[in-house]
Amino acid sequence: MNLLLVFLLNFSSSASDCRPMTLESFTQKVDEVKESYFPEFKNTPIIVTTFRSDAYFLQAQPKITTLFKKRSQRVYEVQLNTKLLDCPPTAAGLEAILVHELEHIRDYTRWSTTRIVRHGLEYSFSCDLRIGYERATDLRVLEFGLHEGLIDYRNWVYQKLTPRELKKKERIYLTPTEIEEHRDNFYNL
Repeated sequence: MNLLLVFLLNFSSSASDCRPMTLESFTQKVDEVKESYFPEFKNTPIIVTTFRSDAYFLQAQPKITTLFKKRSQRVYEVQLNTKLLDCPPTAAGLEAILVHELEHIRDYTRWSTTRIVRHGLEYSFSCDLRIGYERATDLRVLEFGLHEGLIDYRNWVYQKLTPRELKKKERIYLTPTEIEEHRDNFYNL
C-alpha cells in the first residue's frame, strides 16, 4: 500500500511539473530566440511546421518548395514534433535547443542549393558526418553560454526515448556529461 502511495505522489508531482504549451506560444518562442540570438535573420522567413515522431522532437531545414530559389528568397522551417507541446522541456532547455536548430538555419542561409543538397545526402548516409556536424552545432550553442539549457534539454529528451534511440542520440549529440566538461573548461579559462 505504501509503495502505491509513493508512486502516486511521484506521478502527480511530475505531472504537475508539466505545463503544456500551445503552438502559438512555441512559435512566439522561436521568434524571441531568433531576435535575441540571430539579429541577421531579421528579414529571413522562418516558419514552424509540425510532425509526429517517437524519436525526434525538433528539426530545421529549408522549405523544399523554396530550396531552388535565390538564397534571399528561401523560407526555412523549424519542424516541431507536436508531442513536445504536451510536456515541453524547461524554458532554458527550449531556448538552447532552438538556438541549436537556428544554428542549422544559419548554415543553410550561407550555403548554395548544391551544398545544401549534398549536405542532406551526406548527412543521411554518413554517420561520421552527422556526428561531427551535430556536435559542432552543439559547441556553437555552448559559445552562447547555454550549457545549463542544453543539459536540461538533453535530460528531458533522454526520458522520452527508447534505449536504442537513447544510445544513438548519446553518440550523435553532446551528452550532459560532455556539456558539463565543456562548461567547466569554459569557466576555467
